[in-house]
Amino acid sequence: MVATLLRLIGIDVKRLARETAITIVFAVLGAFAAMLALTFSFVALYLWLELKLGAITALGILGGASALLAGIFFAVAFLPASRKPRARADGALRAAADPEQASTATVAQAADEAVNGAADIIRNGSRQQIAGTVAVAALIGWVLGRRF
Repeated sequence: MVATLLRLIGIDVKRLARETAITIVFAVLGAFAAMLALTFSFVALYLWLELKLGAITALGILGGASALLAGIFFAVAFLPASRKPRARADGALRAAADPEQASTATVAQAADEAVNGAADIIRNGSRQQIAGTVAVAALIGWVLGRRF
C-alpha cells in the first residue's frame, strides 16, 4: 500500500533500493581497493626504509606513523560537532498560526524528536540500548522490504 502511494507521487522504491545496493557494493569495493593500495604503499616504504636504516628502525618508523595517523583519525571522529541553533522553532510557531500547516509542523516535529531520541541513544546509550535500537531498525527495514 505504501509502495503504491509512493509510486503515485513518483517514487519507485524498488529502483531506489536497487540503486542504493549497487552504490553500497561499489563503495565497499572502493574501500577494499584503497586498503590494498595503502598496504602496498606501506610495504614499499618499509622495504626502502629497511635498506636505508635497518629492519627495526623501519618497523619503528612505520609503527609510529601508523599510531599518529590513528590518533588523528580518532580525534577527528570523536570531537563534538559545533552545535548551531535550529530554525525549526520559528517554523513551528508560524505553522501554529496557520491551521493548514499545523499538521505538517506537528509531523515534522515528531519526526525530529524521534530521530533525535534515536541519535541520543546511539551516542549515550548502553550496549543493550544500542543493540535494541539497531535490532528494531533492522526489523522495521525487513518488514518494509518484504512489503515492497
